Amino acid sequence: MTFLDLLRPPTVVTINTRSEVIAGLTTFLTMAYILFVNPAIVGSGFELALTHALGTSSLSPQYQALVYTVKLGIAAGTAIAAAFGTLLMAFFARLPFAMAPGMGENSFIAFSVIPAFTTTLLNIGVLGPRAAEIALMVALTAVFIDGLIFLFTAWSGIRERIIKSISPNLAVGISVGIGLFITFIGLSLGGFVKPGVGTPVTFNVEAFRTPSSILAFIGLMLAIALYIYRVPGAFLITIIALTLVGIPLGLVTPPPSLVQLPTLSTSIIPNFPENIMWWIKLVSLAFPVALSLWMIEFFDGIGTIVGLSNRAGLVDARGRPVNIERALYTDAMGTIVGALAGTTTTVIYVESAAGIESGGRTGLTSLVTGLLFLAFLPLGPLAVMVPSFATAPVLILVGLMFISLIPKLNFSDLTEAIPAFVAIISIPLTYSIATGIGLAFITYTLTKIIAGRFREISVTTIIITLIFTIYFIAMLPSLH
Repeated sequence: MTFLDLLRPPTVVTINTRSEVIAGLTTFLTMAYILFVNPAIVGSGFELALTHALGTSSLSPQYQALVYTVKLGIAAGTAIAAAFGTLLMAFFARLPFAMAPGMGENSFIAFSVIPAFTTTLLNIGVLGPRAAEIALMVALTAVFIDGLIFLFTAWSGIRERIIKSISPNLAVGISVGIGLFITFIGLSLGGFVKPGVGTPVTFNVEAFRTPSSILAFIGLMLAIALYIYRVPGAFLITIIALTLVGIPLGLVTPPPSLVQLPTLSTSIIPNFPENIMWWIKLVSLAFPVALSLWMIEFFDGIGTIVGLSNRAGLVDARGRPVNIERALYTDAMGTIVGALAGTTTTVIYVESAAGIESGGRTGLTSLVTGLLFLAFLPLGPLAVMVPSFATAPVLILVGLMFISLIPKLNFSDLTEAIPAFVAIISIPLTYSIATGIGLAFITYTLTKIIAGRFREISVTTIIITLIFTIYFIAMLPSLH
């Protein structure tokens, strides 16, 4: 047995080494933007929680340094998670799929979980920056716990059975809603929208004369052009171009050194027992938020695996993706290791399709991609120097990938379409993925009951609906 045989799935007879290497490089260029975007998103969420904990609208240099340290930790964790997950996919699952922290998951953790946990901690007497720091660590600990659950459910086969018990239309609606949420975050970071006077949100006319917003708009047009012409690495090119242009304009400050040893400042390992203790406390106090995090992570993997496998022709005689169990194990292990390293949920990336289109059919594609992610590990300062206006165009367009799922919705059945619609509009408009998911499940159950189709509601859906109902009731103001 040769080395290449260790990377070959059972349905592939021969390996075209040149095509596989090009495919691996293509996949990396297509999804390398996450190395810059993930620290920016999670760092922004932590900064939001920190300003809330301090009761201020701006941070002193001391706390700006804290945010910078968090971003460095997320950057290192992102590179480790992407490298580990993708390399494990190469050798264990032998599939041309790449992994990295997911876009929907990181947005939810940054702008829903961390702020929610921070508020809960403030309410129980944990004050100041300590509340935001604990909230961040507990959010990542929740990712670790969820990874362990994924591993068990993948091994037992429960994961597939649970996913089949949830309405696929509801799952699509939630995904589309998350896509709109990510786009809205991009519009906000780019300075294009702001809170309105008499309206919840309005266009920021100051964007026309704000250098960072002007650059964000130019970057959006650049990203659109590159995306239309299917240029590999369109998002990465956009981020790098805007960052470089921002330096002479004084909008970007280069770090003292572009290379340094990885800073694992967000790793949950050093204070693991304490993190577990706080996780137990906060999960009991903010269970629906933790449940929403688990659900988003739980349902992400299988759909992507099935879609990519069919695209690559990596299916068996029954049409089932080859090595799907191994891919699910890898998905879970990537999340576990990523959380330990200090980053958000690691998922299989749909951008792997770019490598598949370039000829990737085996684990050799993933091996090349994983090694490139590993090479980025000492370049944390480079990732952190990227400004929000450089990542904004990418976030705006990433929403398009989620919106493309809309044709999968069954609009002919209103008991399926209406709850999906509720998910699509409520997630971005409430600026809360957890709230949107809760409203969607409650609407789904009530709609089926109104239509006299109670038997179509699965036990899993009923349980989730009851949990969110209790959550919303608990949010009501006290009558005393």
